[in-house]
Amino acid sequence: MKKISSLLILVFFSVNLFSDIELSFGLNSKSIWRGLDQNDGNPTIYSEIEYEKNGFISNAWVESCCSNGSTNANKEVGLSVGYKHNFKDDLFLSISYIGTNYPNSKEENYDEIKLEFEIEEFNLKIFNGLEEMSNYYEISYEHLIKDTLLTISAGDFKPYGDMSESNGKNAQFNVQFKRLDLDFELFYFYFHPNGNSVLKDDGLVIGISKSLNF
Repeated sequence: MKKISSLLILVFFSVNLFSDIELSFGLNSKSIWRGLDQNDGNPTIYSEIEYEKNGFISNAWVESCCSNGSTNANKEVGLSVGYKHNFKDDLFLSISYIGTNYPNSKEENYDEIKLEFEIEEFNLKIFNGLEEMSNYYEISYEHLIKDTLLTISAGDFKPYGDMSESNGKNAQFNVQFKRLDLDFELFYFYFHPNGNSVLKDDGLVIGISKSLNF
């Protein structure tokens, strides 16, 4: 993955030298990923850069998460590149490669292929895990009321290999709005594990971010 990611990063930044980009910085009260808390309930900060033009889509990010112990990763670095096609005004299909890296915990790195369908206000994401990464499926519905975006989603994170009690299903309810040129997000999450009751979790997350366009 290292060689592939290095090549993709080079392509990503080469393209963006001559294109408009969006750079964002944010703070979240928790780091929730597919219903799972990645940071022992602690706040995380992140930055992300995005690009989309002529169907080409890409983004890269870094987050101070995943510190569930002194031997675990304390930052996440990721890259996604792909292509998005508009069949009609309200029908989109995209395919992307996603590489996620934990610099001080190499065994936890993983790669995925994502298929995404958008039909009006509905969205379906299918993540095909490469090598030993589990598959993940998510469907969501969003609705804009004035300047407030409401989103409800449900996901199913398949078990790792023959570990039938790992991972589980999740649901999330989001409210997003802009104030004073800042983006705010409030969401409630619920995670129901396949079998390990210790993983059962729910809670409220608050996020604030700032985006810059160049």
